[in-house]
Amino acid sequence: MDFCDLSLGPDPWPRLAEGSLTGTLRWNHGPELPVSVRIRGAHSRKFPKRSLQVTLRGARLPDEPPAGHTVQRIHLNADFVDPTLLRSALSYTLFPRLGVDAPRWRHVLPTVSGEPAGLYVGLESVDRDFCLRRDWPPGPIFYAINRNANFGLISPFTRTLKEPLDRGYHPVEGADTEPIRQMLLDLNLAEDGSFLQVAARWFDLERYVHWVIGAVFVGNRDGFVHNYALYLEPGERRFRIIPWDYDATWGIDIHGRPARLDRVPVTGWNKLSYRLFAHPEGRRRFRRAFLRALDGPLAPDSVLPLIDRLASQVEPWRERDPYLRRADFPREVERLRRWAVERRALLLRELASL
Repeated sequence: MDFCDLSLGPDPWPRLAEGSLTGTLRWNHGPELPVSVRIRGAHSRKFPKRSLQVTLRGARLPDEPPAGHTVQRIHLNADFVDPTLLRSALSYTLFPRLGVDAPRWRHVLPTVSGEPAGLYVGLESVDRDFCLRRDWPPGPIFYAINRNANFGLISPFTRTLKEPLDRGYHPVEGADTEPIRQMLLDLNLAEDGSFLQVAARWFDLERYVHWVIGAVFVGNRDGFVHNYALYLEPGERRFRIIPWDYDATWGIDIHGRPARLDRVPVTGWNKLSYRLFAHPEGRRRFRRAFLRALDGPLAPDSVLPLIDRLASQVEPWRERDPYLRRADFPREVERLRRWAVERRALLLRELASL
């Protein structure tokens, strides 16, 4: 468990609702560091427990391992809709097991101007520091911020051609969105016979397929059309896709209500996945990879112990969170376990007919 103290002056929450605040941060009882803090998230800012983005000003926060690594920005995710505070942590733990890079996470107990804020999920920011930690050369990073980031040319909002084509993407590192526009044109205009070759010029298809597998398994409906990041490798000029925002998963929707087991189809839903899995060879590769994952990192003997281990880490601290205290924690954990087993069984049936 990590601890952080944010000093933002008196009565900070109403002022945070209006914009960012400056103050200081102490992480794990370390020195005070100057920070800027804002509420993050669109839908989640309406909840009583709100997520925060913390950016250090003129300083950096030690964040090891690796030794000597520091960061400038951290995210404190409230995950208010999740009565276990496990769903994000589970998802971000599973993705690396599938060979997909994902933000590092830790559970955090913050105070805000001296008042306990509850139990949070601290997330690594997807930015230049994310690349440096993984020995990637710094390159352009784009956040997919709304459903226009569906890998298609048509906006789901207007049902017309997106103008400009890079709508739905926000550049975080680098400002040139021409690679996004060119990628979308190539993927959407490629003929069926050459589609796999064209897609492979823009993406490591094995990594992309495993990202789809992870998002499908945990049931992240929004994750296919936004709530992801794209990193453009400077040398090969290919994109890597990075998952983001995984609280409304594992059997709940964005309001915390139970979600249908079949809410997310086995092939996911965006234009790139549709074209990739409509291709016979692409479909065969996907099916083989998914079956291997369901018998490996997504099998019950792998997933259920992970759920139990993370639940045992949260359980001693949940009394420090007024929202988690209200939940029947053992029952909610058992619900997670049951959902993971039933979801896998459903996906095996769907793959059999793919």
